Order: sequence, then structure tokens, then C-alpha cells
Amino acid sequence: MAMLLLIGGACAVVFKRLKMPAAIGYIVSGIILSNYWSGESADTEMIVGFLADLGLVLMMFCIGMELNLKKLRKMGTFAMMVVMIQVPIMLTGGFIGGSLLGLDALQSIIFGAIISGSSTAVVTIVLAEQERISHADVETLIFITVIEDVAQVLIMSAVSPLMTGTDMDITGIIWMLITVIIFMVMAIGLGLMFIPRFLDYISDRFSTEALLILSLGLCFGLAYISVYIGMSMAIGAFLMGVIVSQSKQHKRIEHDIEPMKDVFMMMFFVSIGLLIKPSDIINNIGLILIIYAIYFVLKGGSVLIAYFVGNKPLRLSFYCSISLIAMGEFAFIISKEAFVHNIIDANFYAAVIGAALVSMIALPLFNRKVEAIADAFQVHTPQPIVNGFMKIAQTRSNFYSKLALATKETMANFRSRLASLYVTLVLVVIIQIVFVLITPGFADFINAHTPESISLYVTTSLVLLINFMVLVPILRLTVLNMMYLLRVFLDSERKAIAAGTGKPRPTLDRFLRFIMTVNNWFFIVLFDFTILFFTPNKIDILGHILVAVAGIAIIAFMEIWAYLRRS
Repeated sequence: MAMLLLIGGACAVVFKRLKMPAAIGYIVSGIILSNYWSGESADTEMIVGFLADLGLVLMMFCIGMELNLKKLRKMGTFAMMVVMIQVPIMLTGGFIGGSLLGLDALQSIIFGAIISGSSTAVVTIVLAEQERISHADVETLIFITVIEDVAQVLIMSAVSPLMTGTDMDITGIIWMLITVIIFMVMAIGLGLMFIPRFLDYISDRFSTEALLILSLGLCFGLAYISVYIGMSMAIGAFLMGVIVSQSKQHKRIEHDIEPMKDVFMMMFFVSIGLLIKPSDIINNIGLILIIYAIYFVLKGGSVLIAYFVGNKPLRLSFYCSISLIAMGEFAFIISKEAFVHNIIDANFYAAVIGAALVSMIALPLFNRKVEAIADAFQVHTPQPIVNGFMKIAQTRSNFYSKLALATKETMANFRSRLASLYVTLVLVVIIQIVFVLITPGFADFINAHTPESISLYVTTSLVLLINFMVLVPILRLTVLNMMYLLRVFLDSERKAIAAGTGKPRPTLDRFLRFIMTVNNWFFIVLFDFTILFFTPNKIDILGHILVAVAGIAIIAFMEIWAYLRRS
């Protein structure tokens, strides 16, 4: 303990003096202890591992307490919109990037999960030293990082059973999802009903010490239950933090836990350093830079798109996108889980940690030069591209001003349909990820229980047809939502022209009205075919066409049958 605390504290001081996060110092101290201190042994690693688990649980508990649900309802709409746009982009981009790096499907999903968040601690430290972004915008950015943590908890909930060895057949996947959903619904539902009232009762009648001990007991209790059902202990601790945040005494609990969390969280980052050899970092410097480049482009681009969609000024959007390019604490948590369970090897683990450290070191440097970077982009970007961006920005602003002419009821329906559209698109992504994971095993299973004359190609095509039909109801709802949003847009255009605030655009108007006259089933089948075609599988273009034809035949039969029953 003496060596851990002294070396960890000394490294933290050094990196703080360099205006770097203390977490980097803790990881460096782990590397020092693991590689350059003769006292390191299996016992040391075991002790540090145990203390690191305590740090992980306490850290997740405190992150959960930061997510005040009342504050989320009051000011979290824009932050949630940003996260809902950029996290799927990060996951999808990470999956594609991982595939290009030669990772398999599960490893690519893990890679997308690793890079999907930002560091609340690093972003808070960096933003505290700048003056170009207003206090309200800084609060929004910090709130975005907290909601990203929630999103990454949900992602961990889905992938942690896979990392711990759950069979990746269709039964295992379905049972895993049901278990995760039941656990989270029961934990939050029952917890919010009873635990905040129980803690308020304890605080009114007993000492602060009793309140603290009971809160920690509840935290470790739910962490244990989450491990028992095959999930990460971090998930249970986080959920209990969210529940305790609804207690009147959550600030006191958070204040009392803070010193313990700081000490044991240091152990968590030290444990990460213990698994790294400097030679692994040096030998994988190219992979580190590639991972950082993927993260930089995806995070900066996705946040920029989200802010732009949210009708924020372009320069502010650029500042905020740069301010979030630091890999979060979950990058360490998820990558360590994946490494411990042999999902990723030592080289890739070291590269992920190296890329995370590069992002933390680079963020303060980028943030100090962000205005100069923005000016350089503006000066050196070709004028046609600048004009194009300005035109897009003007179109976006006009769109929002026209939407303001709609009635409150129409706007409420617009927002609900937009949310529904988002949910259906996320469902499509989740379904395709599940089918990518289960298709080989499912096709082999069908092939093993059918006559020998039926080839693996045929059974894989059959699984693809099942995938096609599973997507149909979701894509039908997607198309209906898109048509409603298009109708609201055309109606707003008409009102703007009548009010004299808009200009007629006959070509665009005719094109959009033509789209609305096309039968919805055309778009459903087109989207379904396109999604399956670009999803990784072993079926050629002819097979995809035959699957689509078979799917159309099934849809036509079902529609005719439904029509006859109505008649």
C-alpha cells in the first residue's frame, strides 16, 4: 500500500503539474510497479486487482449519483439528442473500423463500445480553463458526458454476457437480452419505489455513519447481483447510484464516499497499468495512432453533426466537438473486461490504452488552439466548400423557422414521430448486429438437422430470409414516420410561402410530393434489401435478390390473406 500510494501520488502530482489528468499518472505508476519494481509479485497483482474492483464499484456508484433524473427532465433534452445521434454513429463507425482492422464481429462491437464515450473528468478539467464557451454550454457538454456514461452502461449490459462466455446461438442471445431487460427494469423500478424513502428515513433518525454504510451496502449488493446473473459489477453499482441520487441526502452520501472513491479509483487505474508492458506500447505505436485517428474523426464528426442538427452555430458546434475528444473511463473498463476474458489480445489492449492516453494528453493542446484551428479551416478551405456549408446552415435555419409555424399539437406529434423514427433505426442496427453474430451458428444448426442435399449456402439464405422478415414491421413503422415528417415539412413550407417568409421551390416540392405518392411497401422492400446487402454475410448478389423476391412473395401472401379476412 505504501508503494502504491506513494508512487501513484507522485505520478499524479507530476502529471497535474503538466496540466494532464491524474488518471494518466496512475496508469504510469502501474506500469512502473509492474515492470521496474522488484517487489511486484502475484500477491501484489491479486491485492491490486481486489482494490481495483472496489474502485470500479465506487466510481460507477458516484457516476450514477451524478445522473439526477429531475435535472435530466429539466435540461437534458438537447444533451440527450446529441448522445442519441452521436453514440450510434460511434458504434457503427467503430464496428466498421474494427472490421477494417481485422477484428471479428464481437471484437468490432467491443471496439465500438470502447470508443463511444468521452471522459467526464478530463472534459471538466479542460473546460474549466477556457473562456470561449459560455457556462451554459459547458454545463451541457458535461451533461452530455454523463448521459454517454448511461449509454455505455446499456452497451455493457448487452455485451458483458457475451464477454463472459454466453453461447452465441439465437437462444442464448434472446435469453441474455431478456435477462438484462428484466434485471434493469426491476432494479430501477423497485429501487426507485423503496430505496430513496428508506435512506431518507435512516438519515432522519440515525447517524450519518449508518446512512453511509447502508448506502455502500446497497451499492455492493446490487453489484454482486449483477455479477451473479452474468453482467459486469459496474452495471449494478451504476444503477444503485442512479437510485440513490433520488434520495434527499444523496449529496451528503456522495461527499462522504468521495475520499474512498479517489483512493480506490487510483487502484483501478494502477491495475490497468499493471497489465501493460512499455514494449507493447512501443511495438504498437502505429495501431495506437490509427485507433486515435478513428476516434478523433468519429467523435468530432458525430458531435459536430449532432450540434448542427440541434440548430447550434457552426463555430460553437466545432468548439464543442473538439472539447469532447478524450476517451472516457469506460474505454478502460470495457477494454480491461474484454482483455481479462480473452476477447482482445495484449497488443490490442495496449493499443487501446495508448490511444486513450494520447486522447487525454492531446485534448488540452487542441483546446488551447481550437480558435486558431477553426480560423485555419475557414481560411484554407476552398470557397465552394465554404459556400456549400453556409448554404446547408441556411437551409437548416430556414427549416427550423418554418417548423415554428406549425401548431403545438403538430409539433408534439412531430417530436414523438421523430423519437419513434430514432428508436426504429436503433432497433434495426441492434437486430443486424445480433444476426451478424448468430447467422453462422444458426445456419450450421439448420444444416445439421436437414437432409444432406441441402447445402450450407441454402440454410444461410434461409437465415437471411428470416432476417428480412424480422426487419419488415420495424421498417414499415420507419417509413410511416418518415412520411409523416415529410408531410409536416411540406405543410410548413406551404405556410411559410403564404406568410411571405419562404420562397417557392417547385422542383423540390414536386419531387417530395412524388415520393409521398409512392406505395410505402416499395420503400420498405428497398430499405430491407439495402440493409441486408451491406450487412456482412456469405451470400452473393443473386442470393440477395432471391431472398428479396421470397420476402416480397411472403409479404404479398400475408397482405392478400389479411384483405380476405377483412372482406
